[in-house]
Amino acid sequence: MSDPGPSIRWQEREVRGWGEAVRARCAVYRPDSRESAAEALAGCARDGVAVALRGAGCSYADATLNDGGRLLDLSGLDRILEFDQERGTARCEPGVTIGQLWRRAIPHGWWPAVVPGTMATTLGGAAAMNIHGKNQYAVGTFGEHVERITLLTPRGEVLECDRQRHGDLFHAAIGGFGMLGLILELTVRLKRVHSGRLRVTALAAHDLEHNLALLEAHRGDADYLVGWLDGHARGAALGRGLLHRADQLAPGEDPAGEAMLAAERQDVPSRLFGVVPKAWIWPMVWLAVKSGGIRAVNAAKFAAGLREARRPPYLQTHGAFHFLLDYVPGWKRAFLPGGLIQFQPFVPAAAAARVYRALLERTQREGLVPYLLVLKRHRADPFLMTHSVDGYSLAMDYAVRGATRERLWRLCRDMAELVLEAGGRFYYAKDAVLAADAFPRVHGADAVGRFLALKARVDPAGILQSDLARRLGVTGRVAGSPARA
Repeated sequence: MSDPGPSIRWQEREVRGWGEAVRARCAVYRPDSRESAAEALAGCARDGVAVALRGAGCSYADATLNDGGRLLDLSGLDRILEFDQERGTARCEPGVTIGQLWRRAIPHGWWPAVVPGTMATTLGGAAAMNIHGKNQYAVGTFGEHVERITLLTPRGEVLECDRQRHGDLFHAAIGGFGMLGLILELTVRLKRVHSGRLRVTALAAHDLEHNLALLEAHRGDADYLVGWLDGHARGAALGRGLLHRADQLAPGEDPAGEAMLAAERQDVPSRLFGVVPKAWIWPMVWLAVKSGGIRAVNAAKFAAGLREARRPPYLQTHGAFHFLLDYVPGWKRAFLPGGLIQFQPFVPAAAAARVYRALLERTQREGLVPYLLVLKRHRADPFLMTHSVDGYSLAMDYAVRGATRERLWRLCRDMAELVLEAGGRFYYAKDAVLAADAFPRVHGADAVGRFLALKARVDPAGILQSDLARRLGVTGRVAGSPARA
Protein backbone atom coordinates (compact mmCIF):
# COMPACT_ATOMS: atom_id res chain seq x y z
CA MET A 1 0.00 0.00 0.00
CA SER A 2 1.35 3.44 -0.91
CA ASP A 3 2.38 6.00 1.68
CA PRO A 4 -0.67 8.16 2.43
CA GLY A 5 1.53 11.20 3.00
CA PRO A 6 3.81 12.54 5.72
CA SER A 7 1.00 14.09 7.81
CA ILE A 8 -1.20 10.97 7.89
CA ARG A 9 -0.25 8.17 10.26
CA TRP A 10 -2.76 5.34 10.54
CA GLN A 11 -2.34 3.37 13.76
CA GLU A 12 -3.71 -0.14 13.99
CA ARG A 13 -5.73 -0.98 17.10
CA GLU A 14 -8.81 -2.80 18.28
CA VAL A 15 -11.99 -0.76 18.05
CA ARG A 16 -15.30 -1.73 19.66
CA GLY A 17 -18.93 -0.95 19.06
CA TRP A 18 -20.59 0.99 21.85
CA GLY A 19 -22.08 -2.19 23.31
CA GLU A 20 -18.62 -3.84 23.34
CA ALA A 21 -20.04 -7.07 21.90
CA VAL A 22 -18.66 -6.42 18.39
CA ARG A 23 -15.00 -5.60 17.74
CA ALA A 24 -12.61 -5.05 14.83
CA ARG A 25 -8.94 -4.41 14.07
CA CYS A 26 -8.72 -1.11 12.24
CA ALA A 27 -6.03 1.36 11.18
CA VAL A 28 -7.24 4.56 12.82
CA TYR A 29 -6.48 8.21 12.08
CA ARG A 30 -7.92 11.14 14.05
CA PRO A 31 -7.67 14.38 12.07
CA ASP A 32 -7.78 17.72 13.87
CA SER A 33 -8.84 19.87 10.91
CA ARG A 34 -11.08 19.58 7.86
CA GLU A 35 -7.95 19.79 5.70
CA SER A 36 -6.35 16.77 7.35
CA ALA A 37 -9.66 14.90 7.16
CA ALA A 38 -9.85 15.66 3.43
CA GLU A 39 -6.24 14.57 2.98
CA ALA A 40 -6.92 11.27 4.73
CA LEU A 41 -10.04 10.56 2.65
CA ALA A 42 -8.18 11.46 -0.54
CA GLY A 43 -5.38 9.07 0.43
CA CYS A 44 -7.89 6.24 0.88
CA ALA A 45 -9.39 6.98 -2.53
CA ARG A 46 -5.94 7.10 -4.12
CA ASP A 47 -4.93 3.80 -2.51
CA GLY A 48 -8.25 2.11 -3.22
CA VAL A 49 -8.62 1.23 0.47
CA ALA A 50 -11.97 1.07 2.23
CA VAL A 51 -12.50 3.51 5.09
CA ALA A 52 -15.27 3.89 7.66
CA LEU A 53 -16.25 7.05 9.51
CA ARG A 54 -16.60 7.25 13.29
CA GLY A 55 -17.51 9.95 15.78
CA ALA A 56 -17.79 9.17 19.48
CA GLY A 57 -18.42 5.47 18.74
CA CYS A 58 -21.94 5.48 20.23
CA SER A 59 -23.36 3.07 17.63
CA TYR A 60 -24.03 -0.18 19.46
CA ALA A 61 -22.55 -2.67 16.98
CA ASP A 62 -20.57 -2.50 13.72
CA ALA A 63 -21.81 0.70 12.06
CA THR A 64 -18.48 2.44 12.70
CA LEU A 65 -16.15 -0.55 12.42
CA ASN A 66 -14.10 -1.60 9.40
CA ASP A 67 -12.31 -4.83 10.17
CA GLY A 68 -8.97 -5.00 8.37
CA GLY A 69 -9.34 -1.54 6.87
CA ARG A 70 -9.07 2.10 7.79
CA LEU A 71 -11.19 4.10 10.23
CA LEU A 72 -11.39 7.89 10.21
CA ASP A 73 -12.09 9.14 13.73
CA LEU A 74 -13.77 12.54 13.40
CA SER A 75 -14.10 13.26 17.12
CA GLY A 76 -11.22 15.76 16.87
CA LEU A 77 -13.25 18.06 14.62
CA ASP A 78 -15.14 19.43 17.60
CA ARG A 79 -15.53 23.18 17.22
CA ILE A 80 -18.80 25.08 17.44
CA LEU A 81 -18.07 27.49 14.61
CA GLU A 82 -21.01 29.82 15.13
CA PHE A 83 -23.93 30.05 17.54
CA ASP A 84 -26.80 32.41 16.79
CA GLN A 85 -28.53 32.99 20.12
CA GLU A 86 -31.35 34.94 18.48
CA ARG A 87 -32.33 32.26 15.94
CA GLY A 88 -31.22 29.29 18.01
CA THR A 89 -28.96 27.79 15.32
CA ALA A 90 -25.48 26.34 15.64
CA ARG A 91 -22.94 25.76 12.86
CA CYS A 92 -20.68 22.95 14.02
CA GLU A 93 -17.96 20.56 13.00
CA PRO A 94 -19.02 16.90 13.03
CA GLY A 95 -17.19 15.95 16.22
CA VAL A 96 -19.13 18.40 18.41
CA THR A 97 -21.11 16.37 20.91
CA ILE A 98 -24.69 16.77 22.07
CA GLY A 99 -23.19 17.66 25.46
CA GLN A 100 -21.04 20.45 24.03
CA LEU A 101 -24.03 21.81 22.13
CA TRP A 102 -26.49 21.97 25.01
CA ARG A 103 -23.87 23.46 27.34
CA ARG A 104 -23.30 26.26 24.86
CA ALA A 105 -27.00 26.79 24.16
CA ILE A 106 -28.95 26.43 27.40
CA PRO A 107 -27.73 29.61 29.14
CA HIS A 108 -29.38 31.47 26.23
CA GLY A 109 -32.64 29.53 26.57
CA TRP A 110 -32.10 26.93 23.83
CA TRP A 111 -31.96 23.12 23.94
CA PRO A 112 -31.29 20.62 21.11
CA ALA A 113 -34.61 19.67 19.54
CA VAL A 114 -33.67 15.97 19.48
CA VAL A 115 -31.30 14.22 21.88
CA PRO A 116 -30.53 10.52 22.46
CA GLY A 117 -30.00 8.78 25.79
CA THR A 118 -26.36 9.89 26.02
CA MET A 119 -24.85 13.32 25.55
CA ALA A 120 -21.63 11.76 24.17
CA THR A 121 -23.09 11.35 20.65
CA THR A 122 -21.49 13.61 18.03
CA LEU A 123 -23.58 15.78 15.73
CA GLY A 124 -22.01 14.19 12.65
CA GLY A 125 -23.00 10.77 13.95
CA ALA A 126 -26.45 12.05 14.94
CA ALA A 127 -27.02 13.18 11.35
CA ALA A 128 -25.47 10.11 9.69
CA MET A 129 -27.70 7.83 11.78
CA ASN A 130 -30.60 10.32 11.94
CA ILE A 131 -31.07 9.71 15.64
CA HIS A 132 -34.38 10.07 17.47
CA GLY A 133 -35.34 11.02 20.98
CA LYS A 134 -38.24 10.72 23.38
CA ASN A 135 -40.22 13.23 21.29
CA GLN A 136 -39.94 11.74 17.79
CA TYR A 137 -43.73 11.48 17.47
CA ALA A 138 -43.95 15.28 17.93
CA VAL A 139 -40.84 16.84 16.35
CA GLY A 140 -39.42 14.08 14.17
CA THR A 141 -35.86 12.84 13.87
CA PHE A 142 -32.61 14.78 14.26
CA GLY A 143 -32.35 15.36 10.51
CA GLU A 144 -35.56 17.35 10.50
CA HIS A 145 -33.71 20.00 12.53
CA VAL A 146 -30.60 20.10 10.32
CA GLU A 147 -30.67 23.12 8.04
CA ARG A 148 -27.55 22.42 6.00
CA ILE A 149 -24.60 20.04 5.71
CA THR A 150 -21.24 20.43 4.01
CA LEU A 151 -20.46 17.03 2.52
CA LEU A 152 -17.02 15.86 1.36
CA THR A 153 -17.29 12.95 -1.07
CA PRO A 154 -14.59 10.36 -1.84
CA ARG A 155 -14.29 12.01 -5.26
CA GLY A 156 -12.99 15.13 -3.50
CA GLU A 157 -16.12 17.24 -4.06
CA VAL A 158 -17.23 19.59 -1.30
CA LEU A 159 -21.00 19.97 -1.66
CA GLU A 160 -23.23 22.38 0.21
CA CYS A 161 -26.45 20.43 0.72
CA ASP A 162 -29.82 21.47 2.05
CA ARG A 163 -33.43 20.84 1.13
CA GLN A 164 -33.04 22.72 -2.16
CA ARG A 165 -29.37 22.41 -3.13
CA HIS A 166 -28.47 18.76 -3.74
CA GLY A 167 -31.70 17.93 -1.94
CA ASP A 168 -31.55 14.26 -2.98
CA LEU A 169 -28.11 13.91 -1.41
CA PHE A 170 -29.17 15.84 1.70
CA HIS A 171 -32.09 13.48 2.33
CA ALA A 172 -29.95 10.40 1.68
CA ALA A 173 -26.76 11.35 3.56
CA ILE A 174 -28.85 12.09 6.68
CA GLY A 175 -29.60 8.57 7.80
CA GLY A 176 -27.21 7.15 5.20
CA PHE A 177 -24.90 5.67 7.91
CA GLY A 178 -21.77 7.33 6.52
CA MET A 179 -21.85 5.74 3.07
CA LEU A 180 -22.22 8.89 0.94
CA GLY A 181 -19.62 11.27 2.31
CA LEU A 182 -17.97 12.90 5.27
CA ILE A 183 -19.96 15.69 6.94
CA LEU A 184 -17.47 18.53 7.41
CA GLU A 185 -20.00 20.97 8.88
CA LEU A 186 -23.66 21.02 9.76
CA THR A 187 -26.06 23.72 10.90
CA VAL A 188 -28.69 22.59 13.38
CA ARG A 189 -31.77 24.38 14.68
CA LEU A 190 -32.49 24.19 18.42
CA LYS A 191 -35.72 24.79 20.32
CA ARG A 192 -36.57 27.51 22.82
CA VAL A 193 -36.89 26.59 26.51
CA HIS A 194 -37.97 28.93 29.30
CA SER A 195 -36.82 26.85 32.25
CA GLY A 196 -33.94 24.53 32.98
CA ARG A 197 -36.48 21.99 34.23
CA LEU A 198 -39.29 19.85 32.87
CA ARG A 199 -42.50 18.78 34.59
CA VAL A 200 -42.44 14.98 34.77
CA THR A 201 -45.48 12.78 35.30
CA ALA A 202 -45.31 9.03 35.93
CA LEU A 203 -48.05 6.63 34.81
CA ALA A 204 -48.28 2.89 35.44
CA ALA A 205 -49.32 0.48 32.68
CA HIS A 206 -50.67 -2.95 33.61
CA ASP A 207 -49.92 -4.72 30.32
CA LEU A 208 -48.60 -4.11 26.81
CA GLU A 209 -51.88 -2.87 25.37
CA HIS A 210 -52.25 -0.44 28.26
CA ASN A 211 -48.73 0.87 27.59
CA LEU A 212 -49.58 1.48 23.93
CA ALA A 213 -52.90 3.09 24.85
CA LEU A 214 -51.19 5.50 27.24
CA LEU A 215 -48.75 6.57 24.53
CA GLU A 216 -51.69 7.23 22.20
CA ALA A 217 -53.63 9.14 24.82
CA HIS A 218 -50.75 11.47 25.67
CA ARG A 219 -48.89 11.99 22.39
CA GLY A 220 -51.22 14.78 21.26
CA ASP A 221 -50.03 17.25 23.89
CA ALA A 222 -46.95 15.81 25.67
CA ASP A 223 -43.49 17.16 24.87
CA TYR A 224 -41.75 13.86 25.68
CA LEU A 225 -42.93 10.30 26.29
CA VAL A 226 -40.91 7.19 27.12
CA GLY A 227 -42.05 3.83 28.43
CA TRP A 228 -40.26 1.09 30.35
CA LEU A 229 -41.45 -2.54 30.21
CA ASP A 230 -40.85 -5.39 32.61
CA GLY A 231 -39.52 -8.09 30.29
CA HIS A 232 -40.11 -10.84 32.84
CA ALA A 233 -43.82 -10.20 33.41
CA ARG A 234 -46.00 -12.95 31.92
CA GLY A 235 -49.61 -13.86 31.29
CA ALA A 236 -52.09 -11.05 31.87
CA ALA A 237 -49.22 -8.79 32.99
CA LEU A 238 -47.14 -9.27 29.83
CA GLY A 239 -45.68 -5.91 28.83
CA ARG A 240 -46.54 -4.13 32.04
CA GLY A 241 -44.44 -1.10 32.81
CA LEU A 242 -44.14 2.61 33.43
CA LEU A 243 -44.60 5.64 31.21
CA HIS A 244 -42.89 8.94 31.91
CA ARG A 245 -44.29 12.09 30.39
CA ALA A 246 -42.28 15.33 30.45
CA ASP A 247 -43.47 18.79 29.50
CA GLN A 248 -41.72 22.09 29.01
CA LEU A 249 -42.66 24.88 31.36
CA ALA A 250 -44.18 28.13 30.15
CA PRO A 251 -42.43 31.48 30.75
CA GLY A 252 -42.68 32.31 34.45
CA GLU A 253 -44.19 28.97 35.42
CA ASP A 254 -41.04 27.83 37.22
CA PRO A 255 -39.84 30.45 39.75
CA ALA A 256 -36.33 28.99 39.58
CA GLY A 257 -36.51 28.38 35.84
CA GLU A 258 -34.00 30.99 34.72
CA ALA A 259 -31.49 30.04 37.41
CA MET A 260 -31.79 26.41 36.31
CA LEU A 261 -30.70 27.39 32.78
CA ALA A 262 -27.12 27.52 34.08
CA ALA A 263 -25.20 24.73 32.33
CA GLU A 264 -23.63 23.47 35.56
CA ARG A 265 -27.11 22.77 36.98
CA GLN A 266 -28.10 20.49 34.10
CA ASP A 267 -25.68 17.60 34.51
CA VAL A 268 -27.07 14.27 35.63
CA PRO A 269 -27.28 13.83 39.43
CA SER A 270 -24.19 12.67 41.30
CA ARG A 271 -26.24 10.21 43.37
CA LEU A 272 -29.03 7.78 42.55
CA PHE A 273 -32.23 8.61 44.47
CA GLY A 274 -30.14 11.36 46.08
CA VAL A 275 -28.39 8.76 48.24
CA VAL A 276 -26.34 6.13 46.38
CA PRO A 277 -23.06 7.40 44.84
CA LYS A 278 -23.02 6.69 41.11
CA ALA A 279 -19.67 4.89 41.31
CA TRP A 280 -21.32 2.20 43.45
CA ILE A 281 -24.02 1.39 40.92
CA TRP A 282 -22.28 -0.57 38.17
CA PRO A 283 -21.10 -3.34 40.56
CA MET A 284 -24.73 -3.64 41.67
CA VAL A 285 -25.79 -3.96 38.02
CA TRP A 286 -23.04 -6.55 37.46
CA LEU A 287 -24.31 -8.58 40.40
CA ALA A 288 -27.90 -8.45 39.14
CA VAL A 289 -26.87 -9.48 35.60
CA LYS A 290 -24.51 -12.27 36.65
CA SER A 291 -26.80 -13.70 39.33
CA GLY A 292 -29.94 -13.68 37.21
CA GLY A 293 -31.43 -11.05 39.49
CA ILE A 294 -32.90 -8.82 36.75
CA ARG A 295 -36.36 -10.38 37.32
CA ALA A 296 -36.32 -9.20 40.94
CA VAL A 297 -34.96 -5.79 39.96
CA ASN A 298 -37.76 -5.36 37.42
CA ALA A 299 -40.42 -6.40 39.94
CA ALA A 300 -39.06 -3.88 42.44
CA LYS A 301 -38.92 -1.16 39.79
CA PHE A 302 -42.54 -1.76 38.79
CA ALA A 303 -43.65 -1.68 42.43
CA ALA A 304 -41.78 1.58 42.94
CA GLY A 305 -43.38 2.89 39.74
CA LEU A 306 -46.85 2.18 41.05
CA ARG A 307 -46.06 4.35 44.07
CA GLU A 308 -44.51 7.06 41.88
CA ALA A 309 -47.62 7.14 39.66
CA ARG A 310 -49.77 7.96 42.72
CA ARG A 311 -47.66 11.02 43.51
CA PRO A 312 -48.06 14.43 41.84
CA PRO A 313 -45.79 15.50 38.94
CA TYR A 314 -42.30 16.69 39.84
CA LEU A 315 -39.62 18.91 38.30
CA GLN A 316 -36.48 17.46 36.75
CA THR A 317 -33.65 19.06 34.75
CA HIS A 318 -33.42 18.44 31.03
CA GLY A 319 -30.11 16.62 31.51
CA ALA A 320 -31.42 14.33 34.22
CA PHE A 321 -34.52 13.41 32.22
CA HIS A 322 -32.81 12.76 28.90
CA PHE A 323 -29.37 11.30 29.54
CA LEU A 324 -30.11 8.12 31.47
CA LEU A 325 -27.16 6.34 29.86
CA ASP A 326 -24.81 8.88 31.45
CA TYR A 327 -26.01 8.36 35.01
CA VAL A 328 -23.52 5.66 35.96
CA PRO A 329 -19.82 5.99 35.08
CA GLY A 330 -18.46 2.79 33.56
CA TRP A 331 -21.83 1.00 33.71
CA LYS A 332 -21.00 -1.12 30.65
CA ARG A 333 -18.35 -2.92 32.68
CA ALA A 334 -21.25 -4.80 34.24
CA PHE A 335 -21.71 -6.63 30.91
CA LEU A 336 -18.11 -7.57 30.16
CA PRO A 337 -16.57 -9.63 28.75
CA GLY A 338 -19.46 -10.34 26.36
CA GLY A 339 -20.89 -6.84 26.16
CA LEU A 340 -24.45 -6.04 25.12
CA ILE A 341 -26.54 -5.61 21.98
CA GLN A 342 -29.83 -3.89 21.35
CA PHE A 343 -32.60 -5.22 19.13
CA GLN A 344 -34.91 -2.31 18.28
CA PRO A 345 -37.80 -3.03 15.91
CA PHE A 346 -39.93 -0.17 14.59
CA VAL A 347 -43.45 -1.45 13.86
CA PRO A 348 -46.44 0.31 12.27
CA ALA A 349 -49.16 1.21 14.76
CA ALA A 350 -51.74 -1.26 13.47
CA ALA A 351 -49.42 -4.25 13.98
CA ALA A 352 -47.51 -3.15 17.08
CA ALA A 353 -49.51 -4.90 19.81
CA ARG A 354 -49.51 -8.22 17.95
CA VAL A 355 -45.83 -8.09 16.97
CA TYR A 356 -44.48 -6.90 20.31
CA ARG A 357 -46.54 -9.47 22.19
CA ALA A 358 -45.08 -12.19 19.94
CA LEU A 359 -41.53 -10.88 20.51
CA LEU A 360 -41.94 -10.77 24.29
CA GLU A 361 -43.36 -14.29 24.37
CA ARG A 362 -40.63 -15.60 22.07
CA THR A 363 -37.76 -14.13 24.05
CA GLN A 364 -39.23 -15.52 27.29
CA ARG A 365 -39.63 -19.02 25.77
CA GLU A 366 -35.97 -18.95 24.69
CA GLY A 367 -34.85 -17.98 28.18
CA LEU A 368 -33.04 -14.97 26.74
CA VAL A 369 -34.89 -12.06 28.31
CA PRO A 370 -33.69 -8.48 27.76
CA TYR A 371 -32.43 -6.76 30.87
CA LEU A 372 -34.04 -3.53 29.64
CA LEU A 373 -36.98 -2.70 27.35
CA VAL A 374 -37.90 0.84 26.28
CA LEU A 375 -41.05 1.75 24.35
CA LYS A 376 -41.47 4.93 22.25
CA ARG A 377 -43.95 6.45 19.79
CA HIS A 378 -42.79 7.60 16.33
CA ARG A 379 -43.93 9.27 13.13
CA ALA A 380 -42.68 8.98 9.54
CA ASP A 381 -39.91 11.30 8.29
CA PRO A 382 -38.76 12.41 4.78
CA PHE A 383 -35.33 10.74 4.68
CA LEU A 384 -34.46 8.04 2.16
CA MET A 385 -32.96 5.42 4.48
CA THR A 386 -35.31 6.15 7.35
CA HIS A 387 -36.03 3.80 10.22
CA SER A 388 -39.10 5.78 11.24
CA VAL A 389 -42.67 4.56 10.95
CA ASP A 390 -46.05 5.84 12.04
CA GLY A 391 -45.97 3.52 14.99
CA TYR A 392 -43.68 2.43 17.80
CA SER A 393 -40.23 1.16 18.65
CA LEU A 394 -39.34 -1.35 21.35
CA ALA A 395 -35.67 -1.29 22.33
CA MET A 396 -34.64 -4.67 23.74
CA ASP A 397 -31.22 -4.68 25.44
CA TYR A 398 -29.52 -8.06 25.84
CA ALA A 399 -26.44 -9.00 27.82
CA VAL A 400 -24.16 -11.11 25.60
CA ARG A 401 -22.62 -14.24 27.08
CA GLY A 402 -20.21 -16.57 25.34
CA ALA A 403 -22.34 -19.65 26.00
CA THR A 404 -25.49 -18.16 24.47
CA ARG A 405 -24.08 -15.68 21.92
CA GLU A 406 -24.94 -17.72 18.81
CA ARG A 407 -28.39 -18.55 20.17
CA LEU A 408 -29.03 -14.85 20.88
CA TRP A 409 -28.11 -13.86 17.31
CA ARG A 410 -30.41 -16.57 15.93
CA LEU A 411 -33.23 -15.38 18.18
CA CYS A 412 -32.81 -11.79 17.01
CA ARG A 413 -32.79 -12.84 13.34
CA ASP A 414 -35.94 -14.92 13.88
CA MET A 415 -37.60 -11.96 15.60
CA ALA A 416 -36.48 -9.68 12.78
CA GLU A 417 -38.42 -11.87 10.37
CA LEU A 418 -41.63 -11.26 12.35
CA VAL A 419 -40.96 -7.52 12.23
CA LEU A 420 -40.20 -7.46 8.50
CA GLU A 421 -43.35 -9.44 7.71
CA ALA A 422 -45.34 -6.73 9.51
CA GLY A 423 -43.74 -3.92 7.48
CA GLY A 424 -41.36 -2.93 10.26
CA ARG A 425 -37.97 -1.23 10.08
CA PHE A 426 -34.66 -1.16 11.90
CA TYR A 427 -32.25 1.55 13.07
CA TYR A 428 -28.65 1.10 11.95
CA ALA A 429 -27.09 2.80 14.97
CA LYS A 430 -28.41 -0.13 17.00
CA ASP A 431 -28.57 -3.14 14.66
CA ALA A 432 -26.15 -6.04 15.10
CA VAL A 433 -27.93 -8.91 13.35
CA LEU A 434 -29.61 -8.07 10.03
CA ALA A 435 -28.41 -9.80 6.87
CA ALA A 436 -28.22 -8.38 3.35
CA ASP A 437 -31.63 -9.71 2.30
CA ALA A 438 -33.28 -7.54 4.98
CA PHE A 439 -32.06 -4.23 3.51
CA PRO A 440 -34.48 -4.02 0.55
CA ARG A 441 -37.29 -5.39 2.70
CA VAL A 442 -36.80 -2.58 5.20
CA HIS A 443 -36.66 0.25 2.67
CA GLY A 444 -38.27 -1.06 -0.53
CA ALA A 445 -36.65 -1.66 -3.89
CA ASP A 446 -37.19 1.90 -5.13
CA ALA A 447 -35.50 3.57 -2.14
CA VAL A 448 -32.61 1.10 -2.22
CA GLY A 449 -32.13 1.69 -5.94
CA ARG A 450 -32.03 5.46 -5.45
CA PHE A 451 -29.58 5.12 -2.56
CA LEU A 452 -27.22 2.87 -4.52
CA ALA A 453 -27.41 5.22 -7.51
CA LEU A 454 -26.34 8.12 -5.30
CA LYS A 455 -23.51 6.05 -3.87
CA ALA A 456 -22.33 5.17 -7.38
CA ARG A 457 -22.37 8.89 -8.21
CA VAL A 458 -20.46 10.24 -5.20
CA ASP A 459 -18.39 7.15 -4.30
CA PRO A 460 -17.95 5.20 -7.55
CA ALA A 461 -15.01 3.19 -6.20
CA GLY A 462 -16.87 2.15 -3.03
CA ILE A 463 -14.27 3.69 -0.74
CA LEU A 464 -16.70 4.39 2.11
CA GLN A 465 -17.48 1.08 3.77
CA SER A 466 -18.08 -0.36 7.21
CA ASP A 467 -18.71 -3.78 8.64
CA LEU A 468 -22.40 -2.84 8.79
CA ALA A 469 -22.44 -1.81 5.13
CA ARG A 470 -20.85 -5.07 4.03
CA ARG A 471 -23.27 -7.04 6.20
CA LEU A 472 -26.16 -5.24 4.50
CA GLY A 473 -24.63 -5.52 1.02
CA VAL A 474 -24.19 -1.75 0.59
CA THR A 475 -20.59 -1.38 -0.51
CA GLY A 476 -20.29 -0.16 -4.11
CA ARG A 477 -17.56 -1.53 -6.37
CA VAL A 478 -14.96 -2.55 -3.79
CA ALA A 479 -15.70 -6.17 -2.90
CA GLY A 480 -14.62 -8.55 -0.15
CA SER A 481 -12.69 -7.72 2.98
CA PRO A 482 -10.59 -4.56 2.83
CA ALA A 483 -6.84 -4.86 2.77
CA ARG A 484 -5.05 -4.06 5.97
CA ALA A 485 -3.55 -0.58 6.11
